[in-house]
Amino acid sequence: MMSLISDALFSDIMFYAVAAAMIIAALITITAKNLLQSAVFLIVSFVGTAILYLMLHAEFIAMAQIMVYAGGVVIFVIFTILLTSHLGESSLNIKVPRNFIAIALSAGLLFTLVRFLLKAKDIQVATPTASPDYASLPSLALRLLSADPSGFIIPFELISFILLVALICAITIARKFKGEE
Repeated sequence: MMSLISDALFSDIMFYAVAAAMIIAALITITAKNLLQSAVFLIVSFVGTAILYLMLHAEFIAMAQIMVYAGGVVIFVIFTILLTSHLGESSLNIKVPRNFIAIALSAGLLFTLVRFLLKAKDIQVATPTASPDYASLPSLALRLLSADPSGFIIPFELISFILLVALICAITIARKFKGEE
């Protein structure tokens, strides 16, 4: 009995520690002046999300989170920043401080989240309606590669096409012509 209490307490402490690290990393992501530092803290936030998935025993989704978001999207963002940024040039001066904008957006999103969560009284007593094998690895793999309405192959291909177009646009913008130094 004592072991169950200590395991539950450890899980709660781990959850709050990871959640606090994710919130701090997300705040640094939106308030950092350097875009590369912002991207690094975005990676920390994505890895924290993967840790939460591991705590929920969703190993496949945790690994997908690391591979797709932390490994793919953020690296793509870093390459785009490096290709399009003009290092050493003067930066654009903004009259409204970034911290004020970040705090205002965060407060607005928090207000919206709390407002909708307070209205959802059934959220804690709802019973799951999905079949037991809905999130199993074979079922998820079949849905991921399926082209029917419950499949995800078409959105996956559309996203890959959009990322390719964005990368080509970033290279085009960052390319220097013969007359430029």
